[in-house]
Amino acid sequence: MKKRTRLIAIAAGLLVVAATATVALLPGLHALDQVKAGIAQTLSQATGRPVTISKLSVTLFPWLGVRVDGATLGNAPGFGARPLARVARADIQVRVLPLFRRQIVLRRIILTGLRLNLDENRAGVTNWATLVHSHPAPHRSAAAVRAERREAPAFVLLRAAGLSLRGALIHYRNARTGSADTLSGLNLHVGAITPGQPVAVGLHGLLKIAGHPAFPFRLSTKALYQAPRLTLSSLHFSIATLKVLGRMHIRDAHGAPRARGHLRVPPFAPRPLLTALGLSYQPRATTVLKQASAAVSFHWSLATLRLAPLRFTLDHTTITGRITRMAQPLSYQARLAIDHLRPLPYLPAPSTSAAPPPSPSPGPTALAHGAAFNTPLTVTVTCGGLRLHGLLATNLRAVLQAAGGQLRLKPMTMNLYQGRFAGAVEANLRPSPVTWRLQAQLVHVEVSQVLSALHVFPAFSGALDARAHLHGSGATLAAAKQTLSGRLTAAIPNGRLRGVDLDLIAKDPKALAGAHKAHAARGTRFSGLHASATVGHGVVHMNALTLHTTRAVIHGHGDFLLATDSVNSLLEVALPSGFVIPVRVAGPPGHIRFNISLNRLFSDSSPNNVGSTLKTLGGALKHAFGLH
Repeated sequence: MKKRTRLIAIAAGLLVVAATATVALLPGLHALDQVKAGIAQTLSQATGRPVTISKLSVTLFPWLGVRVDGATLGNAPGFGARPLARVARADIQVRVLPLFRRQIVLRRIILTGLRLNLDENRAGVTNWATLVHSHPAPHRSAAAVRAERREAPAFVLLRAAGLSLRGALIHYRNARTGSADTLSGLNLHVGAITPGQPVAVGLHGLLKIAGHPAFPFRLSTKALYQAPRLTLSSLHFSIATLKVLGRMHIRDAHGAPRARGHLRVPPFAPRPLLTALGLSYQPRATTVLKQASAAVSFHWSLATLRLAPLRFTLDHTTITGRITRMAQPLSYQARLAIDHLRPLPYLPAPSTSAAPPPSPSPGPTALAHGAAFNTPLTVTVTCGGLRLHGLLATNLRAVLQAAGGQLRLKPMTMNLYQGRFAGAVEANLRPSPVTWRLQAQLVHVEVSQVLSALHVFPAFSGALDARAHLHGSGATLAAAKQTLSGRLTAAIPNGRLRGVDLDLIAKDPKALAGAHKAHAARGTRFSGLHASATVGHGVVHMNALTLHTTRAVIHGHGDFLLATDSVNSLLEVALPSGFVIPVRVAGPPGHIRFNISLNRLFSDSSPNNVGSTLKTLGGALKHAFGLH
């Protein structure tokens, strides 16, 4: 009986409390439209954007709840009429009884149908940037501060069951790059919130990048808020084979948000990631894109983003350095150090089909023709070893500057085969095809190693001093060979010409009968080689060649075809007696032939002035010794 009486008393008490609360809140219920307008006005003043609420409703027991339907936040000036944010429905519920003790116990907050439209204009200004700027607090007198301290304490948040975001959609558009990315099916779960304790956060959804299929991602972390700093620990982000681990601190002091932290990417296989991202890119070599990893510390503010120190490893190449992004005006600066690099295996594999290739995924060529170099960019690069088209350079240093589709690599220096290279490259990426200019100077470079690496006319050896002013078009080696034009000068103070012993020819007349071939391995030692050439549409025209050996002076001229890497030149060996022996040099790499041109030797135009009287003798010699 006592138990039943107690239950009835408790029920009656709850009814009295409910009735009292209902009577107390009746005026507020009748004034919900005024409350709704007041909330919208307060939020509008705080954000500087128009805020609208379609409907506001309240529940009383056992949870004091507020439901908001159709809330919108207007866009920033200059970003169009569509709202920055829209929420289809928001449910917030609070326990009633703790309110009488000035305590807040929240049930889960649920946001359904959130839509965010994030934009960045061509100047790098975003439509959400001004939301974080707060107005300075008005000055208060000392008496007002003391009076506030004597007042009853404000409401204190004891606990919140959590926050749920269901079916959110986020659009991000960048007018500068033309990109349009989407986060869809976004679901966020925030665990129980207790002041001073970390909160579990989970997020998953689909990321859609323009031109690629949507791919799923997941993010989890533990968040701890201690005003004015938010700490995210145990950060874990994953896409396919890519995982990002880390920790970061976010601080908002006087409306100036800042963030810093450290992120680490454990070793992963890049090829499955490319497949998951919908990229059809296939490198030229099957031995690359096997493993990658990264680690970076970052510092972010509204003005700058700095990645330093940065370490990235791809296969056997490691890149370290720092990257800085400036917001106003938008620009990038980087200082990178590369231990060694072989870029050619990473180029796209040539198409084996006769059909037109599919639209390429964004890659080096696509970026060059796109907006990648429209934004000011300055990169200082050092590289311990660079292998390109067979050439191996060490201790490379270069400064890359790009803006408005123009690219300049200047200054650029490197050690090259016991010598030194210095030069500059300028390219205009806007036209199609790409056009470029090259200025280069070689000092004491071992020419035989350069020619062997390039597989072109590897017959000379010696320390080369050269200058080149070249220009052409196209982004591939084949295109460059076909369009190359300009001028060249070269000098080798002391060296050797392999494949023919010109001194033996000058010493022994029997060499004319082919005996020099048996001694060709000796080559020809020379001094004072000087050459000049003009280049036109892939053909090197050697205008003048002068070479001094111990027994002769050699002059030459001819052509070198870059498209086929073949040479066709005539060398004239002037003996001390004044007699001149013409030697024809012709053939592709590895099959260059040196033949004495008896046709020219006994022609009327021969500098020996033998003339037609020796034509008969010439024909007999050619027939007897099999020379041409």
